[in-house]
This record gives sequence, C-alpha cells and structure tokens, in this order.
Amino acid sequence: MPQMRHDNDGEKIKSMVKRMLRKVCFFKALTPKEINQILSIAALKRYKPGELIFMKEDIGKQFFIVKCGRIKIFTAIGTQKKKTFAYLQKGDFFGEMSLLGGKIRSASAQAMEDTELLVISKKNFKALVLQTPDFTLKLLYTLANRLNNCDKEIESMLFHNILGRLADAIIDLTKDKHVKHVKMHLDQNELAEYMGTTRVPVCRAVNTLKRSGVIEYKRGELTVLNMDKLRAISGNAVPPPLHLPVHTHSK
Repeated sequence: MPQMRHDNDGEKIKSMVKRMLRKVCFFKALTPKEINQILSIAALKRYKPGELIFMKEDIGKQFFIVKCGRIKIFTAIGTQKKKTFAYLQKGDFFGEMSLLGGKIRSASAQAMEDTELLVISKKNFKALVLQTPDFTLKLLYTLANRLNNCDKEIESMLFHNILGRLADAIIDLTKDKHVKHVKMHLDQNELAEYMGTTRVPVCRAVNTLKRSGVIEYKRGELTVLNMDKLRAISGNAVPPPLHLPVHTHSK
C-alpha cells in the first residue's frame, strides 16, 4: 500500500507539471508526447533565495528550465563589479550555451527567490535537440532574441546617457507586464548591476525620472507612471501612425 500511494503521488505531480507547462509560451508549440519526453528525462530540483545554481567557468553539464521562481544570470569581476544579464522566470530556460558550443559556463546563475527547476543532463539535452524539431526551433528563436538584446544593450551603452540607459533597462525589465501602471520590486543596486554601472549615477537618474513624473520609486518598488515618456527618454518612442495625404482631384 505505501508503494502504491507513492506511485499515485508521483503521477499527480507529473500531471500537475504537465498542466503548468502547457500554459507556458515555451511549451505551447510542443505536443503532449514531446512534453512527456521532456518530463521523462528531467529531474526536479529546488533552490532557496541566494543559492547558486552554477558559477562562471564551471563545466557545463546540465540544461535548466524554470518551473517556478526567479533566476538571475550575471557575471562578476572581483568582489565589487557585477553585471546582470537577465532575470528569468517561469518558462524560461538557461545553461544551453556551454552545452552547444563552449564547455564552460560564460556566466553565473543564482536563485532570487524559492525556485524549482527542471534539470536535463547534457546527453539527454543533445538527444532532445536532435529528436524534437519544435523544441530546437524554439531554442534557436530564443538564442537569436538574446543576441538581438545584446546588440541593443551595446548600442545603448555607446550612444545613450545614463538617463536613457535607465529608461532602456526599466522598459526591458517590465516588457512582459501588461498593465497601465507597471510595478516591479528591484533595489537600486540590482538596477545598477543590470545596467553595468554603479549605484550613485543610477540613484541620480532615478530621482530625475521621479521628479519628471515618469516613475515612482519607494522602498525598492518601482512603478512606471508614464510609459510613453519613458520610451521617449530611451529613444524608443513608438512612432505615430502614418497618415497619407488625401489628394482631391478638381474636375
């Protein structure tokens, strides 16, 4: 009887995970058979806030999919300088670069809150890439999107002042939120690390945006009050619709 109860609990967990995965954009294109294949080769691991998943220059042996929680991808030079590349959430994946090309990790990964990850070994990951075209296409699409974001960040660092870079960062960090007044919890040190700078200029830029009525910032919670102005500051304002002139023909 205990063994039967254990098996039933395992099936319930798998069923719950399947339902969750079907709601995630990354898995929507996959068939139930392909989702079952992923679950059959993935192990579930839990991480506490602040716990490292891997460090930069570790040997890459696993691929990770975020089941729930939040992950920070970052690099560090010494003990003072840090650069955050991305914050990942449910449905995002990471760890593929060292499995596809280089052998070592190009950045570190850390849990920012209680997090559960689906972990796939290097051998099973390669088999998944070869056997599941939809998974591979989604993988390539995401890699291309990340490279595009890198290009935009380099452009921002080269051509924008600190105010424009802060506006870029806020827009990027809130791009998945579809409400009038977007809110996010992020302290100024985290903002500085995401922008690849120090806290002092970020603090000044935040205060400038507050005085302009573009954002509100209290106790680590940032609220976007005027997204149009924020886009204008970043240099990514949505252009107005093009109205073609109407020609009247005189008889």
